[in-house]
Amino acid sequence: MKKNITQLTLRSLLPLLLGFMVITIIVIGFNFRSLILLSMQEHIVSIANIVKAGLTAHMKEGIMEKRGYFLQEIANGSHIKSIYIIRSDEVRKQFGNGLTVERGADRTLLNIMSLKKPHFTISEWGKKATIRAVIPYIATSKGHLNCLQCHHVAENTVLGAVDMEMDVTEYRNWALLYLLIISGIISVFTIAMLLSTSHIIEKFVRNPLLELITFAKSVFYRTDVRNPDMFETKEFAAVAYEFLKFGEELNERESRIEQTLMKFNSLNSEIDATMKETLFAMGEAEEKRSSETRNHTRRVVEYSRLLGELIGLEEKNIELLATAAPLHDIGKIGIPDSILLKPGRLSEEEHAIMQMHTTIGHDILRHSEHHALQAAATIAYQHHERWDGFGYPNGLKGEEIHIFGRIVAVADVFDALRTKRVYKERWPIEKVMAYFDAESGKSFDPQLVRFLIRNHERFEAIYALHDNEEIVSK
Repeated sequence: MKKNITQLTLRSLLPLLLGFMVITIIVIGFNFRSLILLSMQEHIVSIANIVKAGLTAHMKEGIMEKRGYFLQEIANGSHIKSIYIIRSDEVRKQFGNGLTVERGADRTLLNIMSLKKPHFTISEWGKKATIRAVIPYIATSKGHLNCLQCHHVAENTVLGAVDMEMDVTEYRNWALLYLLIISGIISVFTIAMLLSTSHIIEKFVRNPLLELITFAKSVFYRTDVRNPDMFETKEFAAVAYEFLKFGEELNERESRIEQTLMKFNSLNSEIDATMKETLFAMGEAEEKRSSETRNHTRRVVEYSRLLGELIGLEEKNIELLATAAPLHDIGKIGIPDSILLKPGRLSEEEHAIMQMHTTIGHDILRHSEHHALQAAATIAYQHHERWDGFGYPNGLKGEEIHIFGRIVAVADVFDALRTKRVYKERWPIEKVMAYFDAESGKSFDPQLVRFLIRNHERFEAIYALHDNEEIVSK
């Protein structure tokens, strides 16, 4: 399942923010620890300075034997676990070993004291956290107290040190608590950043993208196009303006295409009209040559159109039928005048030659790829086939005969019976209907005959509209 922009962005940002949070906590924790350690060191140094000041005061007052009580009082406060005064060898040689809280320096202490600067040892991860400080005293002649007045040593000689151990568990616990609070604040801030990022993406990316899609659709479909300045960000507004520009170009091209299509359709209509007029003119030319009554071709076309409508042909097929029907007898141009114009009954040999007009018409038209001429070829070939299979030229039966051929067969015979010919008088409509009723299922498609009989008034109206009994030629 695909993720949305917000989910993908948060998924990408989350490792980065978590990494940033962890690094920040580590850096803050390290620096916070350094500050706490520095604070503890300064605290223990300040106590050492108090001890130094107290010892100096006792020395000035000449009550050095009381310094043990002083050190004990110092040890009882400020979380001091132990406190010792370390005497250097020079001091021990001059003043002796001192009190029980005063002792000599072992090799480790001597090494530390030789550095002449405070030394700290911290144990912070046990149940109890402690810090041990060894703070040396340096002989100096500067200041209010001239150490060299009492001690027979050189300048900057280490006179001794304060060796103290302090319980800093409370410091450590407070430090951890503060670090935990800081970590919580950073975590909350990180979550707030994620939520804010999600909100920003929704407001300034995802929602504008959806609005941009709607805007693009409105431009494409030209429905309620809004102003691109509706977008808050410059980038989305710029894209919206590009969509608007594209829509204008698309409209312009559609307009040109519509104009071209109109010209093309107009040209096609003109070509179709020319084709229909040409085919109709060819049918009328054949009509004049074969001494058919005037308007025979037009009436056959209209009868065929009406039959096509009555049986439910599609409009395009009705138009195709009406276009092709005028050429139903085009093959008669290949029949000699002596047979075509003979006033009497034809002999069997002459009748056989006359029947050839179906194949002649088919041969003339069948090579064209135009739909109208292909339909005309079919009509010319099959309009003398019979429903019972006794027609010509191929003896097709029933629905083997194309519907166009069956329709034109009814239309052609109906017009032939209703009009005066050189060899017969016009039949009354009652006699014509009786003939078709008798030939239903024999010569003609029964369905077409039923529609003809039921709607004979409409066929008579077509005949009346185009009636002309004049014989064109003899």
